[in-house]
Amino acid sequence: MALPLDPLFTFEGPDVNPGFLLAQATAHWQRSLGEVLKPMGLSPSQFLLLAAVQRLGQQQAPVTQASVAQYAHYDKMTTSKIVRTLEEKGLIQRPTNEQDARARSLSLTSAGLKTVVRAAWALEEFDQQFFGQGAGSLVKALQGLLPSADNNADAAASSAA
Repeated sequence: MALPLDPLFTFEGPDVNPGFLLAQATAHWQRSLGEVLKPMGLSPSQFLLLAAVQRLGQQQAPVTQASVAQYAHYDKMTTSKIVRTLEEKGLIQRPTNEQDARARSLSLTSAGLKTVVRAAWALEEFDQQFFGQGAGSLVKALQGLLPSADNNADAAASSAA
């Protein structure tokens, strides 16, 4: 490895900095995914939370905004804003949680279920084209970057999406 040109950084430049490359790849993936989801009226963030509601809804515990935020690694404020948008679009319902009157349970409407299924199929095809043959090794590398408690849950989520 050659010496860095800037003494503040250990990498020679952004073209070899993994964080910079990850940020660029993520931005490119999100822009491209946005185009795929546009016909369904969803942004990538809306799809992620809609898919989280669907995935968590398969478990026994009630699906709350807090559990969706935690599952998606989103902050509560962003989650709340996106959930309200999904509710306005008629894709999810937010009745009061039976166990905690302050919390709201989230569930997909029939339109929400149709949308998440359609979007998931589109995402699957898009991801296969976008990531190609290197997807398996990329998944393992990315899982290694996540906090260890999340590795098992995220691995299950990625195989289901």
